Amino acid sequence: MRTAIVRNSKRRRGVVIVMVLLILMIMSGLVAQFFRRAITDRRQTRNELQHPQAIQLSLAAEQLLAERLAADASYQGETWDHPAGILHKTNTASVVISITDTATDDRVATLTARYPANADLPFKVTRTVRLLP
Repeated sequence: MRTAIVRNSKRRRGVVIVMVLLILMIMSGLVAQFFRRAITDRRQTRNELQHPQAIQLSLAAEQLLAERLAADASYQGETWDHPAGILHKTNTASVVISITDTATDDRVATLTARYPANADLPFKVTRTVRLLP
């Protein structure tokens, strides 16, 4: 009789250990999913902030182009770098304005804004503007 009680007790302990391990596995999976979701949301929020900034930089480059052309008709472009601390504490920005002459005697300006320029995959916004003679 006593051996039957010991066997049942050992089986119950084994079942309890298996149940506890299953619950721990499920909980760690839920926690991992929570952290994965938090990281994804953080990246999405960052992207929602950085893409409009790149668009605004390209618009500023367009305004700068108009000012430079008004002052000097032979303006050929420039590179405009913003170090960290100007637009953001750690992010840098880069804007390239280049003007090319086409075969039909038109001038075309290409404006490329990159933000954050120091990131592995910065947002890049390119605008092409046909300049009137």
